[in-house]
Amino acid sequence: MHSLTANVWNETIKLASKKKTIFFLAVTLLLPVIAGLLLARFQSGIGIGAIASGDFPIVMLGLFTSIFLPLFVFMGAADVFAGEMGERTMKNTLTRPITRFKVFASKQIALGVYIALYLIAALLASILSALFFQDFGGVSTVLTWFLAYGSAFIPLLVLSIAAVLLAQFFSSSSSALTVSILLYLAFKVAAFFIPQIATYSPTAYTDWHMLWIGSSMAIGKMSSIFMFLTACSILFFTAGFYLFDKKEI
Repeated sequence: MHSLTANVWNETIKLASKKKTIFFLAVTLLLPVIAGLLLARFQSGIGIGAIASGDFPIVMLGLFTSIFLPLFVFMGAADVFAGEMGERTMKNTLTRPITRFKVFASKQIALGVYIALYLIAALLASILSALFFQDFGGVSTVLTWFLAYGSAFIPLLVLSIAAVLLAQFFSSSSSALTVSILLYLAFKVAAFFIPQIATYSPTAYTDWHMLWIGSSMAIGKMSSIFMFLTACSILFFTAGFYLFDKKEI
């Protein structure tokens, strides 16, 4: 357990040292603030409130979960697996007294940690941005935001596990990133034209947080989606580790 914890810390620090990670964090913090300020001024100028303060953080969450955070997930998975394979730095990690499973799991956990951190950063920035609007809302509104951002973690984590699986087929981070983005877009577009595909695609549930807000929660639908995402994560993780374990370093 100590070796796993130590390697999770190493992988977390390794990701933190990348310029991409700092850039994504900066954008996560600045985007809601800038968007909120501009939108509030625009609505004040025309005298029409198109988006209320209570809705703004949810709108921003939809943007983050559908575009911004999946891009970070794909880049992170490509860097820590395919990128290290291509740069021959993976061998240095595997020479340590730690099993391949713990190496694989620690990299996946580190990605999950950053997904959680980005969601927290986006939530705090969105709450700050909501102050620019009139009628900020009460405690119940803030709790709804926390619930929505918290629930968004699960589909993004499943997406990261799928991205890690895909990264095992490449020895170049750019190739893994490109294919991940293209497949993500393909599934999104295909689900738009063929709705039946969305039922069996984890990419269709990046807006799962919408089920957690509102006056009535669809408990049955939420449970079935949760079970599906859990099954996908187990399948993707198992397949990803199998390919990682069989790789010649």
